[in-house]
Amino acid sequence: MKTTANQYSARLFLPESSPEQAKEVQTFRKALFVDKLKWSLKTEGQLERDAFDDSDCVYAAVYKNGNIVASFRAIRTDKTYLAEAVFPSLAVTRNYPKTASSFEISRFGVWPDATAAQTANILYGLMFHFALWRRLKSLVAVTDLFHERYLARLKIRTRRFGLPQIFEQEADGKSFKLVAGEIPIALQSDVHLQAILAYLNGVTINDDTLVFGRQSVSA
Repeated sequence: MKTTANQYSARLFLPESSPEQAKEVQTFRKALFVDKLKWSLKTEGQLERDAFDDSDCVYAAVYKNGNIVASFRAIRTDKTYLAEAVFPSLAVTRNYPKTASSFEISRFGVWPDATAAQTANILYGLMFHFALWRRLKSLVAVTDLFHERYLARLKIRTRRFGLPQIFEQEADGKSFKLVAGEIPIALQSDVHLQAILAYLNGVTINDDTLVFGRQSVSA
């Protein structure tokens, strides 16, 4: 997808219906998570993908000047999803949801350049745009404490499924602390939601996944 100079655009799509765009997202994920951040993830050539990159998931991508600079993956929680399959021990005080009205957000990433903060705000805005247009109950994620604190600074309410736990990477043995939680949409303040959605002002969003077909929304 091309954009005019110094402009952002975004797209939501199914990998099965847009295979070339899906490869672009998976190439970006490999460059970011594996090459740049040194995560120990499965790769296939220049692609980072796993068992959860199936025909039911939704990809979200943010572009700047025609280049992908951020993305996330969304999976319905009535399907098998990453948190419950890979991190069951993080759901101790409450169970993970299993419903079509909640989606898991995973592989949430922003390319770390000079405009990363602006891009991150747009990606968070796109995440809530996704949730609100589909009238979701909640967004679920396994994340580090940085993102949990970032959401708190944005005045977004979250609920944990258990306490944070320390995990080790298989490749280098480095440890990191993760927590599983959700963003209950109904508990959010309209004022704070609108503030986050305002980051999408001027961003053209092409959503190929809505029930009534492809729609272009100028946020």
